[in-house]
Formats: sequence, C-alpha cells, structure tokens
Amino acid sequence: MSMDETYVQMQNFERTLRSFNEHLKSSLRELHSQHETVSPHWQDEMRKHYDFVWGPFQETMNHYIASEGPSYVEFLNIKLYALRRYLQGG
Repeated sequence: MSMDETYVQMQNFERTLRSFNEHLKSSLRELHSQHETVSPHWQDEMRKHYDFVWGPFQETMNHYIASEGPSYVEFLNIKLYALRRYLQGG
C-alpha cells in the first residue's frame, strides 16, 4: 500500500471513529434516559444484581466518551498531520 493510500485509509478511519464516538455518546444518553424512566418502578432483588453490573459498565463507557475516545481521535489527527506534511514535502 502506498503512503497516499495509507493516508486516505487513516482519514477514513478517523472519520469512522469520530462517527462511532458520537453515536455511542448519543446511544448512551438515550439508554441513561430510559434507565432513569424505569428506575423508580424496578426495586426488587434482580435490581441489586443489575446495579452491580451496570455501575462499572457505565463508568467505563463514561470514561471512554470523556477521555479515551477523544484521545484516540487526537492521536490519529497528529499522525495524519505528520503524514500529510511528509506527503507534501514540508
């Protein structure tokens, strides 16, 4: 694969990752909203197990959305910038 093709593929991946991050953020907002709607109506033993599993999952997803996802996009943009400068001879 040529460097030009690599650059195009990296651009496509960066766009796809940004789109994925936005869709994930939106989906988790919707899930949280639905969770809040049903929460007052669900107070049984199964709920305790659910909360035990849900809590760490929610923390992981929130961390990804707030930190890791944007960091990966930034990393790709730095690499794209360097590759673009290389390809343009600058």
